[in-house]
Amino acid sequence: MVYPRRLISASLRQGWPLYLAVTGILSLGILTGSLGANSLQPEQAAELHRYIQTFLAQVSDIDLDRAQMARSALYDNLLAGAIMYILGLTIICLPLVLAFIFIRGFVLGFTVGFLATQHQMQGFFIVLMSMLPHNIFFVPALIIGGTASLSFSILLIRRFYNSQITVWPGFLSYTLIMAGVMVVFFIAALTEAYITPELTRFSATFLAGW
Repeated sequence: MVYPRRLISASLRQGWPLYLAVTGILSLGILTGSLGANSLQPEQAAELHRYIQTFLAQVSDIDLDRAQMARSALYDNLLAGAIMYILGLTIICLPLVLAFIFIRGFVLGFTVGFLATQHQMQGFFIVLMSMLPHNIFFVPALIIGGTASLSFSILLIRRFYNSQITVWPGFLSYTLIMAGVMVVFFIAALTEAYITPELTRFSATFLAGW
């Protein structure tokens, strides 16, 4: 446990500009998604609103296949981690990883923005219960993974111009960090499959009485 903590601590000290950049790109994606949700055409917003209302009315009666949900969430999360890891092994990583992180932020921002604006207080509880639990794990891991990917890609670029730079120690550190990111993504997927639905049911039942 000591070595992973040292590794993460060293990564934070040495790579804080990249952490700021990745966090900024993710925040920009969230902001853009939120603005996109607010600029929907009235008929589009009404259609989404009806869909959500129908879901809330039926969610307490839906028999969820938790195993299938877990498999789907695991596939999505681990695929995201694998994409970042593979991109980090190339010198074309920078724009691709940043675009990937921006898109994930956009999706999150659009969802949160639409629920919060269209449902007001109801939207707040829905967002809290249906988005927060697994994203507590997923978003920090996404930032750490994206930063590690960019950092190793930059190391490869530097190695391309200077053959004296050693890559192997950085590769080991990069792989260990991404393995930790994958573990957190795994935890986020299980949370999304087994905890988030129960909290969503609770919020839907609670709000049904309003």
